[in-house]
Formats: sequence, structure tokens, C-alpha cells
Amino acid sequence: MQRLRLTADRELGAGNFFWHAWEISRDRDRPLLFHPDTEQPGWEDRELRGLSLNDIRRTVIRYAHWYREQGVTPSSHVGLYTRHGLFGLLHHIAVTSLGAAAVHCNPRMEPRTASEYFLRTGTTLVVGDGDLLGDLTSAWQAAGANAPELQDVHALDADAVRPPAPPASYPYRHAADDLVMISHSSGTTGRPKAPVFHHRSFFIGKRERLWTFPSLRSDRLLTALPHSHSAGISYLSMALLLGIPTLVLDGADGDRVTRAINGFRPTIVLGFPLTLAEIDPTAIRPEAARSVRTWNGMGDASHERHIRPLVALGDSGTGTADGGSVYLDGLGSSEMGMVLFKAAHTARSTHYGRFIGTPAKVVRKAAVLGADGRELPPGQAGLLGVRTPSVTPGYWDDPALNKESLLSGYFLTGDIVRKDTEGNWYHLDRTPDVIKAAAGDVHSLPLEEVVLNSTRALDAAVVAVADPQLPGSSCPAAVVYYADGVQRSAADLLSVCNTALEGAGLARLNALVLVSAREDLPVGVTGKVLKRVLRERHRDVLSGPSTKTVAKAAAAGPSSGERPGERQAVRSAGPAASPAADPSARPSAA
Repeated sequence: MQRLRLTADRELGAGNFFWHAWEISRDRDRPLLFHPDTEQPGWEDRELRGLSLNDIRRTVIRYAHWYREQGVTPSSHVGLYTRHGLFGLLHHIAVTSLGAAAVHCNPRMEPRTASEYFLRTGTTLVVGDGDLLGDLTSAWQAAGANAPELQDVHALDADAVRPPAPPASYPYRHAADDLVMISHSSGTTGRPKAPVFHHRSFFIGKRERLWTFPSLRSDRLLTALPHSHSAGISYLSMALLLGIPTLVLDGADGDRVTRAINGFRPTIVLGFPLTLAEIDPTAIRPEAARSVRTWNGMGDASHERHIRPLVALGDSGTGTADGGSVYLDGLGSSEMGMVLFKAAHTARSTHYGRFIGTPAKVVRKAAVLGADGRELPPGQAGLLGVRTPSVTPGYWDDPALNKESLLSGYFLTGDIVRKDTEGNWYHLDRTPDVIKAAAGDVHSLPLEEVVLNSTRALDAAVVAVADPQLPGSSCPAAVVYYADGVQRSAADLLSVCNTALEGAGLARLNALVLVSAREDLPVGVTGKVLKRVLRERHRDVLSGPSTKTVAKAAAAGPSSGERPGERQAVRSAGPAASPAADPSARPSAA
């Protein structure tokens, strides 16, 4: 009945989700949001006091009263820049309940980039952690820029008083196209973009999921998503609407997620692929492992190497004797408003090889496009274009980027994909990461899949490096990361990888760089590998010497592009496309 009421409520949207959750709830005092202080020793085993819908309502009204006293109106843009995930959500609700727009910024973003982001999004007030605000101030002073008003989020919480009554005309009544949020993209390929999210369009994907998202009375959700990200806000809104007790984990990495699983015993774990890849399954207590039914990775699609150890744990809830859990692997982006492709993997799955499933119901049409906008036939790689009402209406104050994102009526996601004759889709690359080899394009992600499976590394990236034999052309090289401290030979690993790649019908690597520190395989604020940094760092690796940690393949001509046999190998995506896969192997914790 609760799901039916929510689905049928046409006024429900991204700007007022909390007030509808509070209105329909049958138990407004049930604790729903839990937020551990991860700086305390043994935090995972401490008893947590959860916030109920009534607790949230009282706090949000206090904050909204404070904001209104500062002159915040429906036309205001309020910046949120805090490591405190719970504060981020509560202030998001308070700001949007006044009709203003919340401008979220990941606390890991470099201060100079964050300062520029807030200025170009028209932010007039920034609420955040004191040290982060100090960094912003220094960046604005260095740039000679006029700074917005600043307010320490902890001081605001202490000083904001509860008004005798809720503010007048509160909460704000949103129109369909009202701006409710600006939340930047990952910035993996350059300056973070600033997609905008409207009341109606940002909720479309969630409305469709109200019927399918797990919400048994026994369900418990652990979110390791960055809570400044649109995905973090999206899933927290779903949890409140459906009344799911949820642990909001700050600064999530593999170790913190593992400890949170042990203490909170969630049935559902959400995270970006890198965070889930860093989990050490052997460190999860048996009783906690048995509670997990679903792992939900999103953003970039996950690798088989990182999925298999997790689905071996837990209980899928199917009632079968197979055991194990389900990994829902989703491909999406900030601009899409939700995951657009999803594939479900279990301990018995064999369909990998960059398989991303089929489009979600919210996608009206998806197509593989050529550069001229023509739809390409099955088997050919091309640009992913989608038509969906959930897509961002555009980028804040960047009409040129809005125009560049459209082709033949499709929104370009920035991905290279392929579809087979059975309607299955495969993720091959991001457009800036395609390797322009002399003999044709080489897509990095299928190579990474094989490299990870054959080396059992914690993480790896395949990037373009300069071809010394053919100036202007590139060759594929892998950067392979282990965190276990074991000594290895780059030359041996390169040989193993190239044998596996040849068996899969894929291009060989021209070089392999072995690293043992995360900063040598750097990631951005959302955990995506910064391939542009790696391309620059290792551009001339083929012109330099070989060492124990840098290996080069014997000269055998330029790397070849894809041949028909390679297409078939990726399209089949069975065990042959993933040699040396060992389901029992476990990645080390980073």
C-alpha cells in the first residue's frame, strides 16, 4: 500500500521526497538513519542511535529557519562542502524545502577546483567543514575572486534554533522543472562538469524503482557512496521513502566498509566499483557475511575479478541451495540521473567480459552510434546514445556542452559500447580512453578484464602510450597495482597477460608497469582511475629502459586494432574471454 501511494502521487519528486516519506509513514519514530563516528576506536561495534523521520523533520526545520534568516530564497544556490554524510543529507533537505538549489561538492575535491566550481554555479552561500572552508578562502584570495558567504556546518548545527512554528509557506511547493540540485561529475577526463537536476526528471528513475527496490522489514542498507554525489542523494531518498534502516558511511574505503558490514550487518551494500573491489571478504565475520543478499555497484561497470569474491558470500534470498549473494552491476553517470544498464551476477554466473546487461525500463531507447549519428548494427563498437526522461536537462551555464552532448536526438554518455545479436550490451571504453593504435582502435576495458583475471591484481588500468616506431600513434600499456607487499616481476606478469590476451583474441600489451602504492594508480574523487594522469606519466615508457617493475614486449610491430575474431571473443563474454579466472581467489584490501 505504501509503494502504491508513492507511485500514484504525481506531486512527489526530488525536491519534496522527505515530506512525502514523513506524511505516509506508519512509524515516524522508527530509527532509520545511522551515522557512525569513524574516528572513534572500535566504532563498528558501538551502539548507534538512529534518527527517525520525526528527528529528521525537527532538525531540517531548524536548519531551514536558519537559512531563511540568512536570506535564502527559491532562487538561491547553497553550496554544501562537508565530509559528514548525514549533515550533507539533512542540509540538502532543508535547502530544497525552501525551494533553493543544493550545490554539492565532494570534500575530496582539490580546493582550487572546488572554489572555481562554486563560483561558476552561482553559489552565494557555502556551508561546510571549517578546514575545507579555509581552503576555499585561500583559493579565492589567490585568484582574486569575490568569495560567497561561508558558514561552518558544525557551528550551524549548534546555533540553529527551533522556531515556534515551521516557516511560512513551508515546505516549498515545487513545479516540475524547478532546479533542486547541482552535483558535479567525477572530473576523471578533465574539469568536473556541473549537471543540473530538476524536481521531476531527477525522480523519474526512482519512481520506477519504488516497486522493485528491496524493502522488507528485515532489510538494512549500507551506503558507501559519496554522499555529495547524485547517486548518494538518490539512494538515501529511496531509503527514506521506503523506510529502510540505513548506515551512512563517511570516507568509505574497503577497510571501513568491511568494518561497517561486521557491525551493522546490512542486507544491501551500495558503493562505487573501486570501494567494493577493496573489500577483503576474508575479514568479514561469518555471521555478517550471511546477512548480505545484494551488492550494488554503479557508475562504471565492475570487473569480474572484483565481483566473484563478493558473490561467494552471503545469501541471495532466493531460497535455493546455491548459496552466495547477488551483485547488481550498473552502468550510469551523473548526467543520467540513475543507472541505465544493469546486470545481475551470482556465484554461478559465467557471462562477464564487460557485459552490462540490457537497458533499464526508464531508457526509452538506447543505440550504438557512429560519429555521424547513424545507428550501427550488432557487433560494431560505437558511441552510446540514450533517450530517457531521467537525463539531465543540461549543464549549468555551459550551453556549448549541452549541444555537444546531443547527436541525432540521443544524449551521448561518453561511453563506447557494443551490442550483440541477442540484445546484450558490452562496455568497451570511455571515449577519451580509446587507444589510437596504428592498425586501428584498441578499447582498454576488455584488456583490463583479462589483465585483472590473469594477474589477480587488486586493480589495473590499460592506457595509451606513445608508439616510438610510429609518431602520432599509440600502444596499449598496463599499470598493475598490488597492495600485498609481495615481490613480483613485471616481465613475468607481462608474459602472462599477453598469453591470456592472445587467447581471448585481443590486442597484446606493449608494456606493463608494476606499482605497489595507490598514488601510482591514482583515482579521482569518486574512485575512478585517472587515466589522463597515467597517459601523461607513462607516455614515453616504450622509449625508456626495462626494469624489474617496468617491462616491455619484444618488438613485433604496432599493436593491432580489433579484428572480427576479437569482436567475437568479447561478444561471447564467457570463460574464454577471462582466462585464469579463479572464483576462490580474493583481492587484498588496499
